[in-house]
Amino acid sequence: MTVHLSITSSYTLLKSTIRMPALMQALKEQGYDTCALCDHNVLYGAASFLHACAKEGIHGIIGMETDVDYHGEKVPFLLLSRDNRGYQNMMTLSSLITQQKEQMCTVDELVRYGQGCIIIAYGEGGWMDGELVQERYEEVDRRLSIMKQELPSFDMALSYQEASLWKKRNAVLKRLCQKNGIRTVALNRIYYLKREDASTLRVLTSIRTGLPLSDSSLPNIQGRWLLSPSQMAALYESDDLKRTDELAAMCHADYQLPKAGLPAFPLPQGVSAETYLRSLAYAGLKKRTQNQPPQSYIDRLKYELDIICQMGFADYFLIVYDFIRYGRKNGINIGPGRGSAAGSLTAYCLGITMVDPMEYGLLFERFLNPQRVSLPDIDTDIPDNRREEIIQYVAQKYGRDHVCSIITFGTFGARAAIRDVGKAMGIGQREIDSLTKLIPNRAKMDLTTAFRQESRFRNMVHSRSVYQQLFNMALQIEGLPRHESIHAAGIIMSGVNLQQILPTVMLNSDLLTSQFTMEYLEERGLIKMDFLGLRNLTIIDEIVKEIQKENPSFHPDRIHLCDAETCSVFSHGDTTGIFQFESEGMKSLLRKMKPSCMEDIACAMALYRPSSSMHISEYLAGRADPSKIVYPCPQMIPVLKNTCGIMIYQEQVMECAQIMAGFTLAKADILRRAISKKNMQVMQSMKGEFLNGCMRNGHSALLGEKLFALIEQFAGYGFNKSHAVAYAQIACQLAWLKAHYPLHFYTALLNSCIGDQKKTGQYIDECRRRRITICYPDVNVSRLSCIHDEASITLPFQTVSSIGSQVASCIIEEREKNGPYQDFVDFVTRISMYRVTRSNLEALIDGGALDVFDYNRLTMKEALDDVMRYSDLVRIERNGVMRIDLTLISPPAIIRKAEDPEVRNEAERKVFGFTLGPSRTAAIRQACGITLPSLSYFEGRIGQVSSFAQITSIHEHRTKKGSMMAFCTIADETASLQMRIMPLQYMKYNSILTRGSYIIFRAKMTEEGYLIAEDIRTTGKETCR
Repeated sequence: MTVHLSITSSYTLLKSTIRMPALMQALKEQGYDTCALCDHNVLYGAASFLHACAKEGIHGIIGMETDVDYHGEKVPFLLLSRDNRGYQNMMTLSSLITQQKEQMCTVDELVRYGQGCIIIAYGEGGWMDGELVQERYEEVDRRLSIMKQELPSFDMALSYQEASLWKKRNAVLKRLCQKNGIRTVALNRIYYLKREDASTLRVLTSIRTGLPLSDSSLPNIQGRWLLSPSQMAALYESDDLKRTDELAAMCHADYQLPKAGLPAFPLPQGVSAETYLRSLAYAGLKKRTQNQPPQSYIDRLKYELDIICQMGFADYFLIVYDFIRYGRKNGINIGPGRGSAAGSLTAYCLGITMVDPMEYGLLFERFLNPQRVSLPDIDTDIPDNRREEIIQYVAQKYGRDHVCSIITFGTFGARAAIRDVGKAMGIGQREIDSLTKLIPNRAKMDLTTAFRQESRFRNMVHSRSVYQQLFNMALQIEGLPRHESIHAAGIIMSGVNLQQILPTVMLNSDLLTSQFTMEYLEERGLIKMDFLGLRNLTIIDEIVKEIQKENPSFHPDRIHLCDAETCSVFSHGDTTGIFQFESEGMKSLLRKMKPSCMEDIACAMALYRPSSSMHISEYLAGRADPSKIVYPCPQMIPVLKNTCGIMIYQEQVMECAQIMAGFTLAKADILRRAISKKNMQVMQSMKGEFLNGCMRNGHSALLGEKLFALIEQFAGYGFNKSHAVAYAQIACQLAWLKAHYPLHFYTALLNSCIGDQKKTGQYIDECRRRRITICYPDVNVSRLSCIHDEASITLPFQTVSSIGSQVASCIIEEREKNGPYQDFVDFVTRISMYRVTRSNLEALIDGGALDVFDYNRLTMKEALDDVMRYSDLVRIERNGVMRIDLTLISPPAIIRKAEDPEVRNEAERKVFGFTLGPSRTAAIRQACGITLPSLSYFEGRIGQVSSFAQITSIHEHRTKKGSMMAFCTIADETASLQMRIMPLQYMKYNSILTRGSYIIFRAKMTEEGYLIAEDIRTTGKETCR
């Protein structure tokens, strides 16, 4: 039976169309039971290939095509892993090659790392290629002789046999190989599965090379599909086909390599990890409780430590303790906790988390279950601007060959596929943009779904044959890997050198990256730790540092997080800029809840999710009137009292099973997990145990059935309480800072979204409503981030579109070097020494950065060309240095121009995305005598609304029934609200719904905090001037 020994998958990026599931199906359809995956220089697809083969009962062989510097030429060779040693050597060789600039190895390295591997040289495409094409057969003979001497053992591949020219060349090559004692093997190099897929590969080649499909020099790779056994038999001689079987039979690696485990934590001499962990934890407990730990804390800590040590996780906790301790000691604002780890008292005592699990009734078993052997999972939130410091510390401490990041692959999404194929076809950018804009920008949106659901997209595809061709080509590449990337948070730590168990690649200049994706790492004993960069921690850190300049003793750990002012922020829904609480729906919930403590805030976070939001009304009713709360039985009151009789948290599911059925918390966690994973077999088994346990505890079978049904209903979407409490703490810190230090808060908040015009505009609107003055960027004041004084915030230069940090730095550098800019001419002349363009200068003028000078913006823009010519004339070179000599010529006369405020505001809107000038809505309101309440009056109210506002943004949307509607943002001088215009109203009013329009409207304010339009008319602002 023929075996294919050279299959290149789509993990050789943009050089193959082969996906793993399709490959398995094709192999089985054609009767193959063995094959080898041989991607180029990498093993990206090896783990998924082996899993797919095991599932389908196929003998999978891991190989690799590798480039070798062979006598000064870059020559590909093929390696097949004969045994596990060969597989390890192949991983090492791949890691070595991918870290080289030239992306190839030496002959010595090929021989060294080829041990345990079968080595196959190529005829077509190999060292012999040029000589075979030119029929220089004596040189072929000479080269074969050299290879025979230099390589201890290798076969020669015969391929491309279907081409008559190569069939002739292969016959000569085989004869010369026999002469030199070299075995030949039939090798069909496979890059796609079907003959017709050649056109798709050509598209990928076009995308990879940048050459259009119309370019005749673009390679057209034919004959590289998966030939059937009969097709192979018709093309190749029987002895060469037999050799494929022999080579495949020699490959018996099981790919079971040693497990990695964790690095050993450096310990004091003679002290075990378990002993050291216990000593640190008990010392931490005393510190947390001012040397007076309650007995319940002592008992809980002993229980946790016994389980941690019995499960062999002492080193894990010490490693996490160490890098978090390093971070806190070095002023890094590590988060208070994340996920179920906040339920561990040990983690709290070690300073890993900042949440007391005893205070909030958090469960250790939700984090680490002694009955379910799985690795602990402690994720760490770090300010996004300091995450790299923690990673570097870990890499330095445990060794850079023991720590790596995790690879991910960016794939062709629906829009990207259309863009890339359109470019390859030479279709104009505007046409491509017109198509992609019709594809909904939603997660998991694919081309087939978009074509089926979006009639405008479907109609445009059908409108021209070239668009149909584009769509069909894009379908073929959609979902294929396009480029490598790095997992946003995951870091792998290994107790052994990574190259013994894992192929790596260098995707950045500092840290290795695994060649296998995350789902294949745990089976190798590797533990992933998530170091998540969190913008909100950066905001808190920035605010605290600013406060400490005024009050050095200030520390966020010493503030009362839920004081009256902080609770007021939540109860009024004043949570713009507050982590997890910014949406309008959440604000509406908070106004109704009126939270008064951390537990309430955690509860709001758990409630406001799609899977549990249907219980919000029930919760609010019970909160307003506790007599309306219905508990399933009296025994459940302590568990459900704080959540008004509703199971909101996963921990409540566990406690129910413990109290009612006598389950241990560990067993209750297994039940919770089975329900959340919809594991019906385990659920049915445990249901019987639950019912029996209820009856043993004196409860009726009917109550047991009722409770189990309740658990089934809630366990699937219950929220992790440990996570909710930890994240509520971050939200409370931000809310406290917002309430007590609003200027500092908004300064940091605006700094966090530099470059995002939409968010900047939203936050500036809120600043205005709070009577905080927002100042334009100022060439004599602004820096790279917002700055504030006692009553105002000055924006940085980068809030102006087209002004990046490089231009901003030039303005600041010149100002610091030679003093403040004296006037408009002085500024333009001095900044001309830097790479600042005319469009940069015009944008700075429109953005108010030059308002400090004694001219309006129109005057400066009209004079700009004259002043720039003047700056060119006074800029001279002396001794190789550019200087300005103002004595050479007089500055140009600047003629003042009258400026139209509307034109000025529109120009300002173009560079900011919003306007900072005097509120136009207030002016029109006054001019037209409009007496309707302002928008802020209706915030938090439900029912009919009539008001006056400007449409600041509008987004059209097609409903599932095909009707058009719109989502608008409307604003006045006091507030900004969301308005939905349903299909009937949209048909009636769409002609007047434009961005910038001023409208008088009647609408209904929903409980979720948005408006549904009922009647809209324009004000005719021109008549009100």
